[in-house]
Amino acid sequence: MKSLLESISQPTEIQNLNLQELTQLAEECRQRIIEVTSQRGGHLASSLGTVEITVALLKNFNFNIDRIVWDVGHQAYAYKILTGRNEKFDSLGKAGGIKKFLSRDESSFDHFGAGHASTSISAALGMAIGRDLQQKKHRVIAVIGDGAMTGGLAFEALNHNGALDKNMLVIYNDNSVSIDPNVGAISKLLTRFASSRFYNSFREETLEFAEKAPFSERLGLKTTLQKLHDSAKSFFSPPSMLFEQLGWRYFGTVDGHDLPELLDLINHVKDLDGPIVIHAITQKGKGYAFAEEDAHKYHGVTPFEPEDGKFVKKKSSGNAISFSQVFGNKLGELMARDEQVVVVTAAMLSGTGIVKLQPKYPERVLDVGIAEGHAVTCSAGLATTGSKPFVAIYSTFLQRALDHIIHDVAIQKLPVRFMLDRAGFVGADGPTHHGLYDLTYLRMIPNMTIMVPRDGEELRGMMELAYNNESGPSAIRYPRGNTANPDENDCSQLEFGKAQILRKGKDIALFAIGLMVDIAEQTADLLEKNGYSVAVVNARFVKPLDEDVIVRLGREVQLLVSLEENTIHGGFGSGVLETLSVSGICVPTLQLGVPDRFIAQGNPDEQLRSAELSMEQIYSRILERLPVPAHKKIRKKRIVSPKILAS
Repeated sequence: MKSLLESISQPTEIQNLNLQELTQLAEECRQRIIEVTSQRGGHLASSLGTVEITVALLKNFNFNIDRIVWDVGHQAYAYKILTGRNEKFDSLGKAGGIKKFLSRDESSFDHFGAGHASTSISAALGMAIGRDLQQKKHRVIAVIGDGAMTGGLAFEALNHNGALDKNMLVIYNDNSVSIDPNVGAISKLLTRFASSRFYNSFREETLEFAEKAPFSERLGLKTTLQKLHDSAKSFFSPPSMLFEQLGWRYFGTVDGHDLPELLDLINHVKDLDGPIVIHAITQKGKGYAFAEEDAHKYHGVTPFEPEDGKFVKKKSSGNAISFSQVFGNKLGELMARDEQVVVVTAAMLSGTGIVKLQPKYPERVLDVGIAEGHAVTCSAGLATTGSKPFVAIYSTFLQRALDHIIHDVAIQKLPVRFMLDRAGFVGADGPTHHGLYDLTYLRMIPNMTIMVPRDGEELRGMMELAYNNESGPSAIRYPRGNTANPDENDCSQLEFGKAQILRKGKDIALFAIGLMVDIAEQTADLLEKNGYSVAVVNARFVKPLDEDVIVRLGREVQLLVSLEENTIHGGFGSGVLETLSVSGICVPTLQLGVPDRFIAQGNPDEQLRSAELSMEQIYSRILERLPVPAHKKIRKKRIVSPKILAS
C-alpha cells in the first residue's frame, strides 16, 4: 500500500489534505530525508528543521504560479521531495541525480538557484519588482535561515523593500533561539491578534481615517497612530523592532513545528499588502534525536546508521589526514609561537579545521558569520596594527569578497594571508561549491603571492613562508580531501618563487600544481614507457612563477604542458604561456585545465573525467599533440596504452 507521500504526484494536491493528513505527510517527509541522507550523505539537520514550514507553504500557495526562494538550499530537501522529486531522491548528490542545492535546470519549482547564503530576500525582491512591472498578481516568498541573516546582502534587500513597499513574504527560519514558555505564550497571543482580519481591518481603517481627516496633517495624527501600533508590538516582541524599523510588518514568534499555528498564521497574512515577515522558531534536526542533540555534527553528513546515528567508517587510508587538519595544526603552532597571529573565518570554523583552536585562543579565532567581505576588510584592518591575520575561507566563498581583496588589501600591500580550502573539485556539492576560479581571480591582482601545495608537508612549508611574508598579501589554495600526515617536527624548506624539478627530460615538460603533480608523475611514467624523455615540474608558485625554469625548458623540449585544477582561462597555464610569450620562445604547448563550462556534481574522479583531466585522458591528449619524436627508435615502437599497462 502506498504511503501518503508516494500517492502525491503534484504539489497542488497538498492543498486538498486535512490537518491530520498534513501532519502525516510531514512525518513521512522527515523519515524520507533521514533514509536517503543516511545512505547518500547530505544536509540533514537543516532540512529536518523546515519540514512543517514547507508543508504549510505548499498548503497555502501554488508554486506553479507563486514564487519561492530558499536561502542556500540545504534546508529545502522536503521541498524537493514534495515538488515531484521523491522517486529520484535516492540519487541525491550522484552524477545526473538530485542536486544537494536548488537549481533552475533541475525543476520548474526551483525558481532561483541557491548554493551560497544570504541571497533569498534580494532575489525574491527582484521577482516582486518584475511581477509588478508585468502587472501580475502572484505571491513571492523568501525562506531565510538565521545563519544567512548574518550576511549583509540580506539586510540590503530588507532595507530596499522597506522603501519600495513591494508585496512579499519572508519566512525567517530562526533555529538558534529556544522559545521561552512565558514569552512564547504572550508572543503567540499577540501574533494571533496582529494577524487577525479584525485587527488589520481596524489598523487600515484608522490609518486611512487619519490620512483623510482635515486636521490630520496639522496634528500629525497618522504618524501618531502608526507609532502607537508599532510601539505596542515592539514592547512585547523586541525582535520585531529591527524589521519594523526597516519598513516590514513583523509577525512572530511562532513555533515552526506547530503545523496548525503555521497554517493559520500564513493563511491570515498571505493576502496582506506590503513587506511581511513571519518569525518562525525551529529546531535543527527536529524529529531525529541524534541530530537534535548535536545539530552541528549532523548538519552536513556522510552515510550513517539511522538506528544509532553512528557514521559509517571509511576504509582506513593509513597515515592520512585532511588538508584542513594540516592547516589547523600548523596554524596552532604559529599561534602558540606568536601572539600576533589571528585567524578570521566566515561561519566555517569546523570546515576549515580551526574549531579546536577557538577555546584555546578565543580572542584570536574570529568567526564573523556569513560575511566574507567583512572578514577580508576586517583582516586588512588587523594587518595595519601589526597583527598577522590568516583568512580561512572556502575558495568558492572567497569569490564574494573580490573587491575587498583588491581595494582593501592588495592596493595597500597589506600582509593578509588567505587560506583557500576546498580548491578544485568538491564532488557531490557540485558547481556552486567547486573552487575552480581562485587562481584566475587572484592572479590578476597586483602584489598578490599565490602558492599551491601538492601535499600536507608543502602546505606547512608554504604557511611558514606566508607567516614571514610582510611585503603584501599571499594566498595558499588546497583541496578538499586527505594527504599524508606530515611530520610536525619537519617542515619543507621552500625558496620563495622557486619550482621543484622532480625529473629531467628533453622531449616533454609537464608543469603541474597541487594534486595535478601526482597525475603528471603518473603520465610521465606512461610516456617514458613509450620512449619519451619527460621532465616533471612541481611549480609550487603560481605568482610569482619560476620564469627561469619555464624559459629554460621551453627552449629544450618539443612540447610544454601545463596542468591545473582551475578554469583554463587566466589561471596557472595562462601564466606559463605569458612567460613564454614575453621571452619570445616559440614551443608547442598544451594548456590543460577545467574547460569553459560548469562541471556537474559527482565524485571527484567523475568530475576529472568530465573535465578531461584524468591521467588516461591527459596521456592521450599529449600523444595527439606530440611532434615527430627526436629519437628515431621511438617511431618504431608500439605506443603503449594505459589499459595495457594497467593489465
